[in-house]
Amino acid sequence: MATGEGKPTRLVGVSMDVTERKEAEELFRLATEASPNGTLLMDDRGHIVLVNAHIEELFGYDREEMVGQPIEMLLPERSSGESEIARRDFLTALQNRLLEGSGGEILARRKDGSEFPVDVGLNRVQMPPKMLVLATVVDITSRKRAEEEARRQREQIELLGRASLLGELIASLAHELSQPLAAIMANASAGRRFIDEGEVEIGTLREILVDIGADGGRARVIIQNVRNAIKSGLSISGPVSINKIVQNVALMVRPDAAAFSCEMQVSLAENLPLIEADPVQMQQVLINLVNNSFHAMRDRPLSSRKVEITTQRRGEQSVRVTVRDHGTGFSGEAQKRLFERFYTPKTDGLGMELAIVQSIVEAHGGKITAGNAVGGGALFECELPTI
Repeated sequence: MATGEGKPTRLVGVSMDVTERKEAEELFRLATEASPNGTLLMDDRGHIVLVNAHIEELFGYDREEMVGQPIEMLLPERSSGESEIARRDFLTALQNRLLEGSGGEILARRKDGSEFPVDVGLNRVQMPPKMLVLATVVDITSRKRAEEEARRQREQIELLGRASLLGELIASLAHELSQPLAAIMANASAGRRFIDEGEVEIGTLREILVDIGADGGRARVIIQNVRNAIKSGLSISGPVSINKIVQNVALMVRPDAAAFSCEMQVSLAENLPLIEADPVQMQQVLINLVNNSFHAMRDRPLSSRKVEITTQRRGEQSVRVTVRDHGTGFSGEAQKRLFERFYTPKTDGLGMELAIVQSIVEAHGGKITAGNAVGGGALFECELPTI
């Protein structure tokens, strides 16, 4: 090629084959679209670059409404920033929280303004010439609802436990007071006879003693009525699966397990026969035993804190539930007196929890034993008859 002056001219160009990069981007888009979770891409300024169909379903927007918009449109107003700096700080804080392992649960906002909980995972993706952030979004509304239901059930179980504790206290008091009340009545009767045979002011003293005897008799009747009410109970029994009860309890005590930094391990035997039981009372039994295990391991190293719940079949007519911890176990005296009312080796206990456990198990025709496990720790074994 020559210029107007007849001098040769040379053109220099660079040819780049971007086919491979385009194919990679298309594969990435297809993989994102096929993801079972909500997936979106953000640029380093926090603007949405790409979303999949699941994001559209979760948030109620068409993708054309989201692409190019700041991520704040999917967040509650109190979580979003009003400036680019605030947005960047928010994304950085969320990224740091995920990297620290403290969870990625936040509230998201739909197009209609309603809020819902999501679990967010963030990963940086290098797509020249810029860095993008890949976010996976999972709706955890159902999980949160299940956790709330478990919390509510746990509160009901604890309420029943407090009612049972009160019942056990009343039953114990009734038993302890029956004899002195009978003695009051006997003494009142003897006093009446003594006065009848003496020369004192019989009328006045006799009236007093008669009143004492009458009051004692009424108190005894009231106490007997309370004992009968506690004995008959208000339980609702029916055929239930012991494995199902264990699974429900494991869910209920999960917050306590986290609070005590304890690992929960559940091992359930298959095809166990049903038992005739009040499921709420049986849940109370296991919650008391598991909580006892949590407290027993408060001073143990974190790596040793584990509670194991197992079920197994015992012959043709019973099943066994075992709760084992890895604490210090029982001393000789404690092992003998564990199920006594008002006895506790703990400094902050009433000594009624295990007495309640034993009462419930025996009311269901079963038996419970406690001992030291091989390798250390305490072992509770509850055997219940099957239908």
